[in-house]
Amino acid sequence: MKAWNVTDRNCDGYCYIIYAETRGKAIKTALDHTDGAFDDYTFTEIWATRAPPLDKYYHGKTVLEWDDPDDRTIMVREAGFYCSYEMLDAECDCEKCPAKQWCQRYERIKEDDQCMV
Repeated sequence: MKAWNVTDRNCDGYCYIIYAETRGKAIKTALDHTDGAFDDYTFTEIWATRAPPLDKYYHGKTVLEWDDPDDRTIMVREAGFYCSYEMLDAECDCEKCPAKQWCQRYERIKEDDQCMV
């Protein structure tokens, strides 16, 4: 299985790491198995780009899940993911995040003394 970074064309919405054999199958998986994240999109409005460094992390799951601590660590450490900046400071739980040591956002927040729960 190959790892794909899947998002909308403008990178305005959600991003996922999806494991599939082809780009088209990764997009189809995004449309069908991402809890409605791409409900308002057509097939051609979604981009899937290869993420070869994540191939080795395939462990039977088709979609890496942000709420799974192991998956989150992979996504942050290997693909540069981080929590949305739209989150309110009160919602931020950076200190408890399993991937904080690799997170770009956490480093910026720490420097600014924000969001230290």
